[in-house]
Amino acid sequence: MVLFIGFFYEHKERRVTLRQLEIFVTIVETGGFTKAAGKLYVAQPSISQQIQQLEDELGQRLLFRLRNRKMFLTEAGRVVKKHADQILRQSEILRMEVVSLTKDPTGAVYIGIGGHQLTSMVAPALSEFHRKFPRIRVDIKNATSPQIVDLLKSNSLDLGIVTLPVGDKELRTQSLFSEEMVVAVRKSDPLAKRREIGSAEIGKLPLVLYDHTTSTRAQLDDFFQNEHISPEIVLELSSVEAMEIMVDGGFGATIIPASAVSESPYGEALHALRIRGKPLSREVGVAMTLFSRLPKLVDEMLRLMRERFREIGLAAV
Repeated sequence: MVLFIGFFYEHKERRVTLRQLEIFVTIVETGGFTKAAGKLYVAQPSISQQIQQLEDELGQRLLFRLRNRKMFLTEAGRVVKKHADQILRQSEILRMEVVSLTKDPTGAVYIGIGGHQLTSMVAPALSEFHRKFPRIRVDIKNATSPQIVDLLKSNSLDLGIVTLPVGDKELRTQSLFSEEMVVAVRKSDPLAKRREIGSAEIGKLPLVLYDHTTSTRAQLDDFFQNEHISPEIVLELSSVEAMEIMVDGGFGATIIPASAVSESPYGEALHALRIRGKPLSREVGVAMTLFSRLPKLVDEMLRLMRERFREIGLAAV
């Protein structure tokens, strides 16, 4: 007779919950356990317990607190924060996808938009989107393209309207439209009597240009180098509207998208000159993280934006 003896033990499966991740992210974003407890309307001991369970389940310490109560993320904590942001956002998107099957969807979409696109270009499309989906909140961050890329990588945005190309392997992009860049002068300038300007003439103008925090400035620098232009730069700014104001104030000329002259309220005081011979253009697109899953409602928003860009393209120089 063969005797089999079995040993049985209870196996406790480790699981990370959405609630634990929400608490962890809130602690990081508010800077402490007490503030997180207040924001989440739960007792602080419960906050501490959830974090302890999360650390036990992951087998790593995530937060490090000094005696002055200043808090730091450990290396493991930084990894968890990155993934927690993605998981919590995808959880919210899941809810939005299900709710969108109803006639009155709710939720929020986080978008980064650069420069004058926020006002004259995108505003009408967003207004139409809001009319169709009044309970969907569109949270907009106005920033330069490189800043929007950083916000996308930190999971602070769902998508960004940026100048292409975006040289980052963590993001995927989709072109929305391409438009001509023009030299803009104030209407009282003698050049305002003309429709075109040559590359060599641009080198003789005092210029108000995009600063080096923008993607467009890198494109302009390439243009200057290829055309053997040594630009006389008098001001550098990140805002198209500010550049237009400075040109109207007599600081010189600028090189901006044609739509910034035809659509921006500040552009009414300016005259656009096309660049003769080798026109300069920029491509604008939408960027998002590689694995992001966006609500289908965002497709409708992008459709409205494309329609708006098409209208602007027909009206531009």
